[in-house]
Amino acid sequence: MRRFVSVFIVCLITLYAFVSYSSNLIEGKLKNGLAYRIYLKSDLPVVAVNLKIKAGSVFDPEGRFGLAYVVAHSLENCNTPMLTAEKLRIAFDKYGIKGSVGVSKGFIDINFVGLSENIDRIFCIINEFLHSKFDKAGINFVKREAINSLLSLKNDKDYLAIHSAFVGLIEQPSINHTSIGEIEDVKRIERRDVLRFFNTYFKPNNMVISVSGGGFDPQIVIDEMKFYFENRKGLRKPVFENPRFLKGLHVRNIVKPNTKQSYIYFAFPSFGCCSKEYYATIILAHILGGGLDSVLMKDIRTKHGYAYSAFAFNYELPKKGVFVVGLQTENRFTLSAIDRVFADIKDIDKFITAKRVKLAKDYFSGSIPVSLQNNQSIAVSLSNAYFNGIDELPWIHFEKSIDNITVEDVKKVASKIFNSGSLSIGVVSYKDLTTKIKSIAKKYGYR
Repeated sequence: MRRFVSVFIVCLITLYAFVSYSSNLIEGKLKNGLAYRIYLKSDLPVVAVNLKIKAGSVFDPEGRFGLAYVVAHSLENCNTPMLTAEKLRIAFDKYGIKGSVGVSKGFIDINFVGLSENIDRIFCIINEFLHSKFDKAGINFVKREAINSLLSLKNDKDYLAIHSAFVGLIEQPSINHTSIGEIEDVKRIERRDVLRFFNTYFKPNNMVISVSGGGFDPQIVIDEMKFYFENRKGLRKPVFENPRFLKGLHVRNIVKPNTKQSYIYFAFPSFGCCSKEYYATIILAHILGGGLDSVLMKDIRTKHGYAYSAFAFNYELPKKGVFVVGLQTENRFTLSAIDRVFADIKDIDKFITAKRVKLAKDYFSGSIPVSLQNNQSIAVSLSNAYFNGIDELPWIHFEKSIDNITVEDVKKVASKIFNSGSLSIGVVSYKDLTTKIKSIAKKYGYR
């Protein structure tokens, strides 16, 4: 009887969690095509707002790489019709609103977190952003900050290695360049470039607003959106370009004579959201290099002591993806560590077992409730799901999709990724090891 009651209680809790996470979504569109998604999470009077625009760095015009970054960060550093940039910052502090702007290859994200009672002020600030004056002083400030960041990246060995791997894998500079841009290109950006980009992409049917939190009336939120944003005009939606992956083996070795470690990244063509292959690839990445019990960690770290960590992940491009394997190792272990990565990849089928696949599924299933504790992560997930064409709640879709993956699915994507005929290796090391790295790769069939 005790056992029955325990099981019954667990079932009730699970059912309650499912209902509470699946029944509180309100979504729709304004007359001009602006999509909104509102998720009521709790009664706590805290709200997160995400404005996501399909306007990432892949839309940077040639010779102006970094334009999306400059446009996005100018929004928080330029004067608006009602406020100077300084008064805008004061408004954030006065009402305890935290804001951030991010630029990826595909999108610009504008995030706000504050008390629910200040949601009207958050929408007011978003409206001010969308009517930015883009004054030259503000744009020049952002350009200086971007150039300083790019100068610092020239000394970031980890960044240099992974960027080299991407450049060696993806043919189009529009896709393989870093989202922050290139120094000389950023210097050339003028106010008219900023205005042209903004007027092209910042349109209502090319963006979505997601709201997550509690302590507010959803209808009031919808009314606020109509008041501030319904008079904006739309446009035809831009289309993402398919990446073209370079065939064959490409090794890019940057020499830093004083480095004590080598930084190594392998990049393979992969899958983007949200096909079955994409979810199988996520499981593959976890098995190969997703934790202390992963194949790479047990081999390269525990067994051989070549590196403190070795990892794998699937980097999602606007279309398709890049499967990445990375590690740092002492100079003397560089070639041995590279050899071990290839050896583990070659034998990957024997590591993809029912037990490992189940452990990966359990990990992802257990991590979902953790991510749902954060209103901002929920808002961002809702926006991502909108642009990925996912109608149901993204965490429910994710868990179902992961759960449907079989051992054979993972083995198939492993074969497609590692036998695609394309491999790029980016390395930062104390001397040029290109010839020796190519020799190791050829031993495992990469040419």
